[in-house]
Amino acid sequence: LCDGEFLVERLLGDLESQQFGPIEQGELVDRLPSLMRSMGLAGLMLLDGRRGSRYGRVFAAGHFPGHAGATEAQLARAVEDAGERWFVRDLRVREEGETHEVRSILTGCVAERGDARVIAVGGQVLDDTFVTSLAADVPPVRLALVGPDRALPHELSAATNPRDVYVFEDLEGHPAQILVAVVDETRLNARLDEIRRQTVWILGVALAGGFLLGLLLSMSITRPLGELERAAARVASGDMGTMITVGAPGEVGKAFSAFNHMTGQLHRAQRKLLRAERVAAWRDIARQIAHEIKNPLTPIQTSIETLRKAHDRKLPDFDEIFDESTEMVLEEVERLKTIVTEFSSFARLPRPNPTVLDIEDVARHTVGLYAGGEVDVRLEREGELERVRADREQLTQVLVNLVKNAVESAQSRHGAHGGRVDVVLSPEPRGVRIEIVDNGAGIPLEDQERIFEPYYTTKAGGTGLGLAIVHRIVSEHGGNIDVHDAEGGGAVFDIVLTKAGPPMDAATTATDTALPLVDRTRS
Repeated sequence: LCDGEFLVERLLGDLESQQFGPIEQGELVDRLPSLMRSMGLAGLMLLDGRRGSRYGRVFAAGHFPGHAGATEAQLARAVEDAGERWFVRDLRVREEGETHEVRSILTGCVAERGDARVIAVGGQVLDDTFVTSLAADVPPVRLALVGPDRALPHELSAATNPRDVYVFEDLEGHPAQILVAVVDETRLNARLDEIRRQTVWILGVALAGGFLLGLLLSMSITRPLGELERAAARVASGDMGTMITVGAPGEVGKAFSAFNHMTGQLHRAQRKLLRAERVAAWRDIARQIAHEIKNPLTPIQTSIETLRKAHDRKLPDFDEIFDESTEMVLEEVERLKTIVTEFSSFARLPRPNPTVLDIEDVARHTVGLYAGGEVDVRLEREGELERVRADREQLTQVLVNLVKNAVESAQSRHGAHGGRVDVVLSPEPRGVRIEIVDNGAGIPLEDQERIFEPYYTTKAGGTGLGLAIVHRIVSEHGGNIDVHDAEGGGAVFDIVLTKAGPPMDAATTATDTALPLVDRTRS
């Protein structure tokens, strides 16, 4: 299962390329039950083996499709601890609308590719049906499951020469269930010899047939499928106008025609979606701007009304009231200017002007801005870094914004001493990873899920556009950004930039799309 199985290999590829989303998971959930049944298993699950909070997350469960998305961290650790051994453990199943656990014998394996790591676990339920199936083709055998005390069932209590067939152990190596049998050895040995001969013959025919079939398929399909793969890669990179010349016969030719039809529909649907999103986005922006502007207008109105009342009543402390009220008005006007300035920056973000640059130079410049401050800001590099195509000014804006937020978070928790921010650079298969790690107060999970949305802020007086601009710049550079908790407290903002940089036809501006939105599927 972990060595060449199509579903596992595809899942590893999606995780490694960070393209695993709800659509891919839905397809995996639909297809895993068929694989489970073809392997003759009663239970089969694919778990997330990557370390951290996602460890043990259920990608799909063939015996319990509704279990996808749950967490089975203990089961994942049990598989890794057991290695290739079988072990006895309760398995969560759903039958007749109710969820319960059944005693099962399980084993598993681990498949890895790059940063992607998948744990597969499957097995059989230890019940009478399982025992009956073991002896179905060998009538002289009577089987039973007994406990560690080896007490036989009543119908076998008078049997002679009971033998232990298999001892199912728990993770500590103690016997949990024992399969015992009373066997007619003469007939059994004859049956086993026949099975061995049949197995050798079947394996020989299967190997020869598989070799010939694979040779023929590779000659007739590999080349056309390579062309299809390259075309799919161009579509994935944003070239929706990609078409394939249909020259291959049979099913491959039909696949090419279907691909061309699909890309045409996708291109048309994308244009319709963009038009609909423009309208929806500007409606949302209008609502958000009205809300943000209304907040400063209320104290301005209150201050002016207070001034007028004080003037009409000719109060003796009018000068003091005048100073306080005008100061309040000026503060709120300044706040309005800030809102307008940041919105203008977000709405008119220019098209990236990429050049090939050294990411370490940009990071070193940003870290240097905070040298000698109350918070210790450091730059670390892990391995050799490749140069990337990026807009230096926009990338500097991203790092300055994130480091500034990290410094403020560290100061809020540690004051003038003890705060620390690390900017960590490391190589990635597709480019470069940048991590901004602080030891501040951290970010609650509910805020992490919305932190890149426009106008969503957790800071008093914040506009909620800073991280939205950061997300937009990273996305327009063809990269990804995410946030998660740091070990020991604090937060980690994780950026992956590709070597290729902004797609030539995908860099957008407010004029192009009018979409100050967050694409949550990419982060």
